[in-house]
Amino acid sequence: MNSESNSKWAVIINPKAGKKRLRRDWVKMYRTLKRAEIEFQVWTTEYAGHATEIARHLVERGFRNILLVGGDGTINEAVNGIYTSNIEDKSSVSIALIPYGTGNDWARQWGLYKSKRKLSDRFYDCHRVPIDLGCLTYYVDGEERKRYFLNGMGVGFDAQVCQVTDRMKRIYGGHSWVYTLSLFVAVFKWKPTKMQLIYDDEAIEDDVFTIAVGNGCYSGGGLKQVPADPTDGLFHTNMIPRPTFKIILTALGYLFRGELWNHPACTMKTTKRFKIKNRQSFLIETDGIMLEGHGPYTAEIIPSALNMIV
Repeated sequence: MNSESNSKWAVIINPKAGKKRLRRDWVKMYRTLKRAEIEFQVWTTEYAGHATEIARHLVERGFRNILLVGGDGTINEAVNGIYTSNIEDKSSVSIALIPYGTGNDWARQWGLYKSKRKLSDRFYDCHRVPIDLGCLTYYVDGEERKRYFLNGMGVGFDAQVCQVTDRMKRIYGGHSWVYTLSLFVAVFKWKPTKMQLIYDDEAIEDDVFTIAVGNGCYSGGGLKQVPADPTDGLFHTNMIPRPTFKIILTALGYLFRGELWNHPACTMKTTKRFKIKNRQSFLIETDGIMLEGHGPYTAEIIPSALNMIV
């Protein structure tokens, strides 16, 4: 390993996140890092998936400290780059975040949503927290694929909301209210699907409306679907079977109050391994990124997979 690279910070910037605001703020952040005498090099993403390529290249060159400037999608891409790299000790990598996305759900988890002014303090203190990571195994044309995720995975209605949100962003831009609007649109579009679910060793078969598999507790720009903790070595899952219209309305109330898991229609479970046994394709998202493929789908927790600077 290159010890010089190991001591430096690599900065990955997604210029599409935050747009003009990010370009203006980056000048201040650059000066802050320089004044703090922090050694760093900067890489800028140019297309979808580029952060994965950059992060993989960086850790294979010896970098072990990565600062991400972007949203939840940028973080997801970078984590996938780290965990598809050829380095042996992936848990030695530390990531820091300056949030500039639409939802910034991972930033909310750590109270980093409005902490740009304290950037230099974070690097001086360098408080590293070991965090868990989810790994989803699925199939594309019969070939096994893996996708890693930090915040969570959504199935059914949850993924439908992400799909609608992606389309609406192209029309209205990346505003936080776009997710809320998408939520109401998706309610009338999505239909329950019969699924075979396995939590560790417990099996359930039901007509499923939505499933949230959480490593973190926030989704959709600050909504709480599960009381998850990304340091406890467990997924916190929330499944809602075929709902009536009344259940949908009352569940939305619980969701906006940040206590969806307390709704009587919800089935809450903690697990290290979650599987959808069906072999067909379902709508599935990880950290807000839609996946194409088919089942069976298996999500497994990787305890203390990375370090988060908080």
